Amino acid sequence: MTQSPRLCSWLLGALLAALPVTTGCTSDTGSSSDDVTDVKHTDVERQSIGNCWLYAHASWIESMNFSATGKAFDVSQSYWTYWDWFNKIVGGEVYSGELETGGFYYVANDIVLERGIMPEAKFIKEDSNGEMSSAQSSALKILNEELKTGRLKTADSRYDRALVRTVLDDAWKLTPTVKSQLTKVFGKNYERSFLSSSTTTSGSSVVHPKDFKVWYTERTTNKNQPTERITGLDVAINQWRVASYPSWSDSSKRDLQIRVQKALHDRQPVIITWDVDFNAMEGQDPVLKGSFNMTTLKKAVRPGRQGGHMTVLEDYEVETKDFGLLKAGVTLDPKNAEDAKKLAAALLPTSSLKFLRIKNSWGAFRDDRSSAPGFPGYHDLYMDYLNGPIAWCPDAADPKDPAKCTGRSTPWDSVVLPPGY
Repeated sequence: MTQSPRLCSWLLGALLAALPVTTGCTSDTGSSSDDVTDVKHTDVERQSIGNCWLYAHASWIESMNFSATGKAFDVSQSYWTYWDWFNKIVGGEVYSGELETGGFYYVANDIVLERGIMPEAKFIKEDSNGEMSSAQSSALKILNEELKTGRLKTADSRYDRALVRTVLDDAWKLTPTVKSQLTKVFGKNYERSFLSSSTTTSGSSVVHPKDFKVWYTERTTNKNQPTERITGLDVAINQWRVASYPSWSDSSKRDLQIRVQKALHDRQPVIITWDVDFNAMEGQDPVLKGSFNMTTLKKAVRPGRQGGHMTVLEDYEVETKDFGLLKAGVTLDPKNAEDAKKLAAALLPTSSLKFLRIKNSWGAFRDDRSSAPGFPGYHDLYMDYLNGPIAWCPDAADPKDPAKCTGRSTPWDSVVLPPGY
């Protein structure tokens, strides 16, 4: 996998400068009843710092758990962020006196396997009152001050696990109950983890990954027919695989697209990593509103704010030879003979994928982040944009000079697929 710079760290400034969040949650709980595919999703949430990779991970496992249990589980992204920061500080990954909030899919996997899951309301209760966590941004500000001029300003202090834990607990304003639970499960200095078989969750709200039930399908047993699995999350993490988006030929690209479509047909919450240029996001045109596309980017003349991003797929739109356009947001029932033919046609090499619809982590109530019509918090990624190439200079100051923005990117970077896809 070709990794972008740590995903979403670039979003921090843009998000903090954005409009205030509206309290409340979108009505998107569960899968939509009117889409080509049928992926179960929980509510859209909004990141306040550059940790989209953890929000995508949460959407991924919440979806699989929703399918397994029929109930929506609200994962605490703050809990994972806490552990990410602990690992980075004691691991010597602090540069220029500040924490890097970005990360990767594999890092999220490691956090879950080592530290498990905690319900949002049990770690930071206030996080469950709205779609954005203010605790994350405030804790980051406090911790960066501690790293620059406070208790963690020296390298030696950052190797002191007990001190690092104390500073983190203070920055997050953890309650005595939460601190007691973390000690009970992981030890006073966090010397234990779930990688050791002796670590238990007894007396805490922490959920071991092996005890977190998930549903997904695999095609290793039968390539032509999905086989359903209900397992622990630890098994799913070890079975799902990253697939990079090819750049060498159209046929290779179409092959991966078909694999993704097939997973969506089987109701799988495919993770996608892609590069964002905000000047490609349409906010006015009723046909393209809420999408990233090349028409909008070309009208902008120059690149906008850029960086890597990670989200989860929901639906897609495709042009077929026999049935014309199969629209996103239109029900196709595989048990219906005619619909089954349409779904099969969608997977043909001759069919042309128009766009992918994503569940995003930018919130459902933002005028400055136009959503797909009827899908608050969702966006459409048009293939002309995902295939690129686009001018790429994420570190250049805005407004970017097109003549000096000489890098190139194919925005679609990779996906995470179930086994056998």
